[in-house]
Amino acid sequence: MDFYCISTSHKNANLDVRERFSFSLQRIKESLEFYKENNHQFLGPKSEIAILSTCNRFEIYVTFRGNQHDFMDNSTKVFQSMLAFVAELTGSSIHEIYPLFIQRQNMDAVEHLFRVTSGLESQVLGEVQILGQVSDALTIALEVGSARHPLASLFQSAIHTAKRAHTDTEIGKKPSSISSTAVQIAEKWMKDSRNQTILVIGAGEMSKLALKTFKQRGFQNLTIINRTYSKAIELAEQFSYQAAPFEQMENLLLSTDIVITAASVEHPIITHDSLKPILKLRNNSSLLFLDIAMPRNVDSAIRSLPGVELIDLDDLKSRLDQTRQHQEKEARQVEAIIKDELRIYSYWVEVMPTVGKLHRKAEMIRRQEMEKMIQHSPDLDPHLQEKIDLLTRSLVKKILHEPSSKMRLETTNKEMNMYTNTLNFLFGLDEQENTAQIDMDKLYNV
Repeated sequence: MDFYCISTSHKNANLDVRERFSFSLQRIKESLEFYKENNHQFLGPKSEIAILSTCNRFEIYVTFRGNQHDFMDNSTKVFQSMLAFVAELTGSSIHEIYPLFIQRQNMDAVEHLFRVTSGLESQVLGEVQILGQVSDALTIALEVGSARHPLASLFQSAIHTAKRAHTDTEIGKKPSSISSTAVQIAEKWMKDSRNQTILVIGAGEMSKLALKTFKQRGFQNLTIINRTYSKAIELAEQFSYQAAPFEQMENLLLSTDIVITAASVEHPIITHDSLKPILKLRNNSSLLFLDIAMPRNVDSAIRSLPGVELIDLDDLKSRLDQTRQHQEKEARQVEAIIKDELRIYSYWVEVMPTVGKLHRKAEMIRRQEMEKMIQHSPDLDPHLQEKIDLLTRSLVKKILHEPSSKMRLETTNKEMNMYTNTLNFLFGLDEQENTAQIDMDKLYNV
């Protein structure tokens, strides 16, 4: 079975590029509906497709049902059609977007999805949020009908792998970004009090990551300011926080307990001379500055002021390095889990076509017998006919469950070939009549 993936992410594209390919869940749904209605323009009705979009990546996954389509052994044509679809969605040209996307095929594409879902490809190593986003991508594709069993099986295996990684290791249990580390320091400094006030200066990516972590940890008393007020409002609405004009910074500093600065400026916006009179009005109450900007937003001279603590990127780096050492150790364990799951999945990919043919053959026989029964009993009550249909479906499913399950069990290549060859021979699975189109996803979860 062939799998294809095109991907652009924080690893090969800047924020401006990634913003162009940031799709909401609703837009993903509309895009897949468009594809389904117009698949003849791209990869045809035998294709399956899913879209994954996060703040740091945009990816499309494609596979085909069966082996009778126009793209057999022509990966160049497949990737061109995938890029043509993206170009159609974004109003771009293929020539323009071609350099922005990395192309992966077959087990490279499978391994990439496993790594993405497990958090190894995230900007924050081991993040858990990506698991939910991959699940959402699959759910939408299944609802729209752009993905069926082959692609669903791939995504479900990736989700299973990620859940195993997060259960068996601590890859997602400690922060590994500058922003999340800063939030962790703030949390300790507050001594678990949620009543203290927080001021975030700046509305860029670093601030967004910090706000996301604050929100996840239940902090509520937070205000965002930015030189462009509309951006502060937009970010505040996204996380249900407050926004204020940048000109109110001095007034806000009078009552703030923690300040996180991540503004894009050339010179410090908080200096020794500007902060000193503010501290007097605060009666020298404690104030923590977490400066995660580059260039720095806070003048290091404020460290000489009483009641002030400043932690900048140099201070954060040593803490972050310690965390990353822990994360990288956990990541090596996740790598081993992925390797194990890839071996299992590659085996299943080999036997899945045979299992699918077995179920299709059984379903075809069931349908033929149902048609004969209806022909010989034209006056059969429709309600009873429906019950018989459900009963025969259930019988076929239960009869085939055990052999299908045993085919999933990993064996040697020699044994696998023997099993598949035996099934093909005994049930005549390669006969032409077995190529009839049957919607297996509605029948069996094989």
